[in-house]
Amino acid sequence: MKAFVTILLIFVVFFSLTLAAEAAVQFGLDWKVTEEPSPSAAKLNWWLGYKWGLRTVYAWESEDLSLAFAYIPQESPFLNSYLALGVRDLLGLSQLPTEDKVELTLGLELKLSPLVEGLSAALEYRVIPRNLVGEPNQLSPFFGLSLHYAFSERPPLTNWDDDDLYLLAKLIQAEADGEPYAGQVAVGAVVINRVKSPQFPNTIRAVIYQPGQFSCLPKLATNRPTEINLRAARDAMRGKDPSRGALFYYNPRLASPEGARFFATAKLRRTVRIGNHIFFRPASN
Repeated sequence: MKAFVTILLIFVVFFSLTLAAEAAVQFGLDWKVTEEPSPSAAKLNWWLGYKWGLRTVYAWESEDLSLAFAYIPQESPFLNSYLALGVRDLLGLSQLPTEDKVELTLGLELKLSPLVEGLSAALEYRVIPRNLVGEPNQLSPFFGLSLHYAFSERPPLTNWDDDDLYLLAKLIQAEADGEPYAGQVAVGAVVINRVKSPQFPNTIRAVIYQPGQFSCLPKLATNRPTEINLRAARDAMRGKDPSRGALFYYNPRLASPEGARFFATAKLRRTVRIGNHIFFRPASN
């Protein structure tokens, strides 16, 4: 009964935080490396920001419940590392002092969104640091495979304002009107990826109005985005990226001779084609 009440309380608290902060929720299952691997624990991650979040893990056989702060120090379009620091055995079954229950987690997560949206796989290691320098206790380390499924994208790195949203929607309409919805989001994602890249300006407005980048700029003064354009811009600003990390795109049928020459000679790697647009990122990335 104590375990059930504690677990329920944690879920209620974090569900409230999720609603209040528009956090992203990620569910996971763990398979420990053994001779006969089988699911051993379930986890929930609440990403309250682009890099920060809270996580809870419950190993049902040992009734071991943990809570930790999680952080993503490095991320690429397909791979990110993460670490977490927290406390094991919140139910107090081990009777150990708190300092003997502090746990460190290291993980490497591979994003499988091209196969299933929101799905990822991770190689994860969890250990009690005191067990490495003192006499080990019954809280054994975990090393194994985790499968994660995200019900929503993590909150964006930057808190964009309404002007950014509207301007990005106008660009999407000018550049991708008539394209599939995923293609419209991908065009917006290229702008967001440029904002995050040191190779480009660090605001949406500066990226869009950077000289020589978008030929549609004259249209932006008069066009009016639709609700679909606005939704695509909002999804891109929230972190959706069908472009798969692209910083460039073009339509081969409409490209100018100069534009076609650039994409034929530049050292770029194609990431995906959506509708009439082909998306690229630098070959070194």
